[in-house]
Amino acid sequence: MASFNILWNRYDAKFSCVVGHLEYNDYWTFYYDLEGLKVAQTLGFTMFPEFSDAEKVYTSDKLFSTFDLRIRRTSNEISESEKINLITQNKGILETDNISISQTPVLVKGR
Repeated sequence: MASFNILWNRYDAKFSCVVGHLEYNDYWTFYYDLEGLKVAQTLGFTMFPEFSDAEKVYTSDKLFSTFDLRIRRTSNEISESEKINLITQNKGILETDNISISQTPVLVKGR
């Protein structure tokens, strides 16, 4: 099983918080962190279009396109376990937004 925190960083990089969780255990699961989402929304975060219901748990046998687009790869034909390795390496960072993916298992509030 692989677990990731989806982090949103404010435009000035002075604040970040967990807005969701992505997990893989034979299938992918995404769900919002409701507490973090509420805080981030007050500071300008908008929910991912692919995940429009904050209370829903989303599942898929393939990595969701929202996160799949964040993988730098040389081929489109890669396994889900290879996708996990790539996400871990590049943290899903794109130059066009302020989202990152962290494999840190537990984040301490206030840090």
